[in-house]
Amino acid sequence: MFDLLSPIIMYFINSTLSVIYTRSFLKEKYGKRIVSAVWVIVCFLIQLLVFGIWDDKFPVGKFVGLILNICILLFLQSVCFQKDIQKQFFTSFSFVAGTETTKYMFVTLNCALSEAGGKVLDYLLAKEIINTVGKAATGIKVCNAVIVILSIVFYTFLLSVYLFFISRKYVKRDYHLQTHENIFLMLPCTVALCISVIISQIISSLEKGMGIFIYDAVPSTKFWLPVIGVLLFSSMIASVILFQKLVQYHEETGKRAMLENQVRQMQKELVEIQDIYTDMRGLRHDMRSHLANISLLVKGAAGSVDEELESYIGKMEETVSKLDFTCQTGNPITDIIIHQKGQEAEKKQIPFQIDFVYPCKLQIDAYDIAVILNNALENAIEACNGAEGETQIKLRSYVKGSLFFIEVENDFSGTIAIDRESGMPVSSKENGKLHGIGISNMQRCAKKYMGDIDIVVSDTDGRKKFSLTVMMNGKTEAVT
Repeated sequence: MFDLLSPIIMYFINSTLSVIYTRSFLKEKYGKRIVSAVWVIVCFLIQLLVFGIWDDKFPVGKFVGLILNICILLFLQSVCFQKDIQKQFFTSFSFVAGTETTKYMFVTLNCALSEAGGKVLDYLLAKEIINTVGKAATGIKVCNAVIVILSIVFYTFLLSVYLFFISRKYVKRDYHLQTHENIFLMLPCTVALCISVIISQIISSLEKGMGIFIYDAVPSTKFWLPVIGVLLFSSMIASVILFQKLVQYHEETGKRAMLENQVRQMQKELVEIQDIYTDMRGLRHDMRSHLANISLLVKGAAGSVDEELESYIGKMEETVSKLDFTCQTGNPITDIIIHQKGQEAEKKQIPFQIDFVYPCKLQIDAYDIAVILNNALENAIEACNGAEGETQIKLRSYVKGSLFFIEVENDFSGTIAIDRESGMPVSSKENGKLHGIGISNMQRCAKKYMGDIDIVVSDTDGRKKFSLTVMMNGKTEAVT
């Protein structure tokens, strides 16, 4: 009974865990419940037919069985999930490798439990607690049931832990695997499958040639097979961790290079704008002086100022006054950034409240603050421009001791996805990898001064607000 029940239960466990595992890598074509139900039923029936019923009449070798298992998973993935060939192969290979490695550790535990159960029965017989044939038969059934249940629980737990670690450590879900990268990830899985084939052939050889089990022929395998299994699990998980670290390193290197280019470009542009700003200040001063002199000359010559002429001179003064920066922060660089973003918000009819003062007494590079302001305000304007109803942007700064804080608050519509790894919002733009570096660059600038950024998303009375706070320690000298 239990010899027949155990494989069936394992088919069901594999079917259930395989869809959960696959779902952590691929996107469903249909609803989650529909995909899960169809997958479990179809996968279970295929395994039962191929390895349970047909295998009695047309036995398949171990190698062919592994290929069939992988093909079953690939087929179900193509039906139930969106196409991603590289990830489909990785998930299929890693899952089958996990089941095969777990299986031999499961068999080792099963043998150990059988030995322990036999000793318990011998003890009960010796103590005459079991003293009839009926009691002995019942004891054997109970012992077998306990062994099967404990083995199944162990198999499910061990395979679940392995799959959990693989899916947990594979954090770059949106990264598109290249063929050579996928080969690197699948190599440990392939090794595990090859070892499974070898062990199966050894067991088959011992059974046919000598009529004994491998654990009886080579008792040390009771120790070494679990050790090999643990090492295989470790190598497969380690390859995923190493690969993810390499991906993160390349992304960080790319982001750092883009930030440096952004800072250099901003420095170049701001130097030019500063020169223009200086010239404008001089021009504004001279123009006001000229207008005042013209007004006095006309008044002196005519004895009074004509209303039309007075209105004309007033409009000229109003035009000149527009050359003034409405926000005087104490630093020309931040003046320019805020002035530019303020004009952009005004054109899009977005109210812009400013309460920003540059921290002159703190050791913070103006260009780092400029990078933060430029990215934060650009994101805020874009979010408000796409929002429905009333929108607003608020910018403020304040100093507490050696700490400098920048706060930007804006309205937005829709939803904001949070990256599982970094805890930061994911860009909603088409090219998220390119456009999503704004927040990363702000965070990098803050961390240069032993600071960081904090993001709070709130929804009050149907009005969604995005609040960004950047903290920087001004006493710590910046490290480039």
